[in-house]
Amino acid sequence: MALVTTLATILKTYEYSETSKILRLLTRDHGLCSVIAKGARRPKSRFGGLLEPFTDGVATFYTREGRELHTLSVFELRRERQALGRELMRYAGAGLLTEIALRFAPAAADKELFDQLGRGLDRLLEERGDLETAMLEETWKLIVHLGFAPNTECCSLCGRAVTTGERTQFDLTGGGIICGRCQPQAKNLSLRELSSTAVAELSALVRGGRGDGRPLESAPAQRDLLRDFVAYHLADYQQLNSFRFLEERLR
Repeated sequence: MALVTTLATILKTYEYSETSKILRLLTRDHGLCSVIAKGARRPKSRFGGLLEPFTDGVATFYTREGRELHTLSVFELRRERQALGRELMRYAGAGLLTEIALRFAPAAADKELFDQLGRGLDRLLEERGDLETAMLEETWKLIVHLGFAPNTECCSLCGRAVTTGERTQFDLTGGGIICGRCQPQAKNLSLRELSSTAVAELSALVRGGRGDGRPLESAPAQRDLLRDFVAYHLADYQQLNSFRFLEERLR
């Protein structure tokens, strides 16, 4: 049995028996980990009310070779983000970031991904500009880091640079834009019509965002495209639960 101490973000919690919790953690030094917090649901638990999603801390847990569920010994709070739950878009955005990390983070430690997730959650907590723009920007940062950046500058079929104002479509299967010249050849692809404004804003999102907090002109189209892009390229054609949650409440 080995004792491990590492920075960790709580991605998800599950009730276990009448007194305990199971936590899914993204750790800075050991990647994704599952731990059981024995007694965490008791009124006088030594963990108090710390073990909630979006919370950062220093986790100490016992590991055993060959086991996937480890035993949490100590969780020292670094930052709690429960205020995210007070506003729909902040909560939905945080849920989207943590679901992507939970489902698609590599098995090995990825310190840059860990740090990026923390920055994204902090931004959603503190953002004073447009929340949907912030959510889209931070989600694309994670996706790009995971290696799934879409092609937004050149046609995915012919490689020609797309000119400003040109009529384009986005090929969900290929993960990139299709220029006007190639569209007659692309009838069998999964295409999404995009205005020149939407293409320009998507390109900015993929590059890291505009950073000015202004609402996107094409926000609904960007939300739909992100939802479907993740389904096609990361989630085996399945919509993420966090997108379902968001769309149900935006109707």
